Amino acid sequence: MQYIAHNSARFITASIASTLFALAATTASFADEKEPHADIYVQSANGALFTGGWNHTTGEVLFPELRVFEAEFGIDPSFPFSTDEPGIGSNLVGTTLTMNLLAGLSAWNGNGFSSTSAYLLASYGGQDAFSTTGGAFSFLVSEGLDLHPEYTLLASGNADPSNGIYLAAFTLSSVGLADSETFYAVFNLGMSEVEHEAAAVWVESNLVPAPSAIALFAVTALMRRRRR
Repeated sequence: MQYIAHNSARFITASIASTLFALAATTASFADEKEPHADIYVQSANGALFTGGWNHTTGEVLFPELRVFEAEFGIDPSFPFSTDEPGIGSNLVGTTLTMNLLAGLSAWNGNGFSSTSAYLLASYGGQDAFSTTGGAFSFLVSEGLDLHPEYTLLASGNADPSNGIYLAAFTLSSVGLADSETFYAVFNLGMSEVEHEAAAVWVESNLVPAPSAIALFAVTALMRRRRR
């Protein structure tokens, strides 16, 4: 299940990062509720892949350029350590895309992300990718693509993974197109939505170079939805 004019001018400076942190703090004043997050929308421009934010229910591209996505484990209580979000959509019909899970998974410590012994399995169509070593799965973009891989959090020794907020990094690749820039999924297991949002804003501010105006709009749009 699945996701448009990249390489826009990145003119926003470090002052935007400060604004994003302020917005995250303001977000804490709203109700601690679980809300749907944008799925990944894969597009191309100037010979390169890039990601935006997409509502797979309405088909609307919410944010033309977005590199930080959020998801909740355990939406289905029968599978408390799994999720099929973020989903993936694309307008690149007929193109085979490969989603690359980069090696390494980290956990939110309140001020940033630290190493963790937990690891992530991302699966689709019988293809498995582990964050311990890195891996990939591929799929063909068809009309109306709405692809939802399975993401599962695992711990060593058959133990249940600890509650926390976990960060995984990905890229997308396809023959004839340059790879996308690294994008991130911030997964929440049992923590508050306020903490989840704070972690996502930290990633946007610290791991996505020169945050663009679109990144700011994404956070302010979230706040407007909460107010409504």
